[in-house]
Amino acid sequence: MPKKTTILIIILALVTGVLLFLAISEGQKQTSQVNQVVPTQKPVEKTSKVFFSPQNIDLSTNTATAGPTVDLMVDSGGSNIAGVQAELQYDPKAITNVKVSPASDATGFFGPSAVVLFNDVDQQTGRISFAIAISPNQKAAKGVGKLATISFSKAFGATTPTTTINFLDKTLVTQLGQTESVLKEAAPLNITLSSSQPVVTQPVFLPSTNTAPVTTSPTQ
Repeated sequence: MPKKTTILIIILALVTGVLLFLAISEGQKQTSQVNQVVPTQKPVEKTSKVFFSPQNIDLSTNTATAGPTVDLMVDSGGSNIAGVQAELQYDPKAITNVKVSPASDATGFFGPSAVVLFNDVDQQTGRISFAIAISPNQKAAKGVGKLATISFSKAFGATTPTTTINFLDKTLVTQLGQTESVLKEAAPLNITLSSSQPVVTQPVFLPSTNTAPVTTSPTQ
């Protein structure tokens, strides 16, 4: 057998062996992936609540020039949370001059190291977008605390007797390592703008005029 033919046969054998080894290895890898049990992720427990304090504001008799303030609050429900995104909606024809002041100091839920991710108030549409979270080196927090203080005033010419500041569906409460929100409940702020009680008109009683006429006798 010629020398070149022998070398070619050896090369083909080596190539065939390599291809066979790769095919067997790939088959074993696929079999391992099929047989591997993918663990199911435990559903996130909904524990947290966002709300206002106080939850009801009465402006029907408010004559002060300064508008009222309410605190935006969170109750983690025993869970350790890392951030809160509050998406709120109000009626700009009912309340105006809305301002959100983050509680990023020692009185705030996340403390003085808190990071305000965004704080936007659209006075035209009545949309509030606010998010606050822990800093990168901060531990998650739990309990009940203040996220921000919201101030506003009654709009001039407001015709509706009551209005609200509502939480939208995009409101979130997050935990570290979880992509799903742990928000369980969101309670709106109820605002009374004017008295809804009907005005009762009291009857006025006038003295009776049905008195007997005074008669005089002719002079004798």
